[in-house]
Order: sequence, then structure tokens, then C-alpha cells
Amino acid sequence: MKLLSLTKVFGNGEHNAFTGLAEFRGAYHLAFRSGETHGSEGGCQIRLTSTNARDWTFCQKTAFPSPPDLPPGTPMDLRDNYFLNLESELRIYSFVLSPLGPNDAYLRPTTSTVQVSSDGVRWSPPREIHSGAVLWKPIFWEGSFWCAGYRRIPGKGLTVELYTSEDGFRWSRRCPIATGNETVLDPRPGGVLRAYIRTQDAPHHLEIWESDSPYEHWRKSTTVPKIIQSPHLMQAAGHTYLFGREIPSHVSSKQPHLSRAKIWLVEGTGLHEVLELPSLGDTSYFGTVVQTEGTILASYYSQHERETTAPLETRGGNEKPADIFLAKLQP
Repeated sequence: MKLLSLTKVFGNGEHNAFTGLAEFRGAYHLAFRSGETHGSEGGCQIRLTSTNARDWTFCQKTAFPSPPDLPPGTPMDLRDNYFLNLESELRIYSFVLSPLGPNDAYLRPTTSTVQVSSDGVRWSPPREIHSGAVLWKPIFWEGSFWCAGYRRIPGKGLTVELYTSEDGFRWSRRCPIATGNETVLDPRPGGVLRAYIRTQDAPHHLEIWESDSPYEHWRKSTTVPKIIQSPHLMQAAGHTYLFGREIPSHVSSKQPHLSRAKIWLVEGTGLHEVLELPSLGDTSYFGTVVQTEGTILASYYSQHERETTAPLETRGGNEKPADIFLAKLQP
């Protein structure tokens, strides 16, 4: 994998993060969350469009309507934006984290949402599709919608479960997979469904789980001895690549000041690192598009261009500004 170019697409001094990227109806579409800090209340979703992936036009700011238990007009930001291109329409799957509740974000109420557009210009308002779990990066496979969702279960901690849907709007919980949170699904040859799981417990290493049809019983195939968060998969040039951020194993996963945005080639049940992108601190959360000529566009966020007067680890990296970048890659 080779980095051909890198462009800063957006930077306004806020914490911009959690990107999604798509090509649809002759245009590129980029979505991300913008807020005061990584976990601040009152952020919003920003969408940009481009016809050439170089010159970007502001499209819209969107927030989720405030619930009845909050003052009217309280903005609710849409996090972890993910585009799903169904050819006839484009969707953005996100989730909303309630500002109410304990300091531990995983204990707060969550609402998974979707927005739909048939032309990439006019979008439906965010629609609730599930309450209580974060539905992470849905896919369309074998005529149905699939995703791994995570939620905190009393007595069990954060748990990853398999969800399915016939239309991508009404979801059903199918079965538990393992403990963890952010998880991306990967259909493999022979009808095997694979899950790459960000684990929550020490040593926080990425786990790969697999299941055969009807996908109700899961087995752990391997543990990758790396702390990899925000997993994102894509296929290009006949290969499968995993995008995410790696935190060195000698530091706490809750202090990601040394983390880097990276790409790995999936080889069997192992990963081979093929590229480290310019990045620092709070980073990653990719969106990807394969262009006609075979090159890859990858959106992500990072703090590496932000001037600092002290190391990020002493300034609370998650609280500081972050910018949106677009990398052009040659697989």
C-alpha cells in the first residue's frame, strides 16, 4: 500500500471526527461529527460534497432532535457516521449518545439512527432504528442487512451481538458474539461470517471470531496481539484490508496520545501492516471508496497538524482540536 497524496479537508479549531465516505450519483460524500471535544455534548454532523475529491463544498449541519427529558433545541450529535451505498439510495448510519447519565459514556442511553437519500442532495431527517445499542457499520449481504451491535449488559459488561434486518430500518437481535464494543463484520468464502472485535478488557488486543450459517454460535479464531480500535474493512484489488488505529501495547488504551492510523492486509486469520498514515493522538475512524482506476480514497481524522505547546498526553488529547483528512492510496 502506497500513500499517493494527503489533503486536509476540514479544520475549524473544533474536534472533528468519526468520518464516513461514499461515492454516489457522480459525487463524493463525506460526513463527520464536529464538536468542542471528543466526548462533548452538543456537536453536530457535517456533510461535504465534491465532484473530484479535491474541492469540497459544505452541504449541511444535522443534529438529532432532543428527547422530551431535555430542553427543546438541545443539540444531539450524530456519531460514528457510516455510509452504505445500495445503488438505488445512499444511507448514513450513526448513533446518538444521550448527554444524560453517568460520566461513563458506555452507561448512557444510545440511539442508533439512519438518514436516506436517493440523489445524495436531499436527505431524510435522522430516523431512530434501535434504542439501547450501537449498531456498528451495517452491511448488505445475502439479501439482508447485518451488523454487530454493542451495549452494556448488567453483570456482563460491554457485549457484542449480531443484529439482522430485512430493510435496514427494523433490526432484530440474533445472538451474542463476545465481549467488546466496536466490531466490523466480514463475510468470507464458504459462507463463513467473521467479526473483528475491539476488546474492552486488558490487554485490549483485537479478537477475530467466526461463525457458520445460521450464524448463531461463534468461535474465537485468533487474538491479534495489537490494540486496534475503530475497525473498518474494505475490499480492493482482490484483497481485504483492515483500517483502524493502533495504540502501543505499553500504554493505556484509555490514553491514546501515542496512537496512529494504520492499514493492515488480512492474511488468513492474521494481519500484516502495510501502511501507517500521518497521524497523532486522537485519530482514525475511516471511511473508504475504491475509485474506477483502482486507487483508494480514505477519510479519517487526526491531530498531527495541530501545533502544541506541550505533549498531547499532558494536555488531554481527546479534548483538543482534530482535523479531517483525505488520503489517496495505491493498493
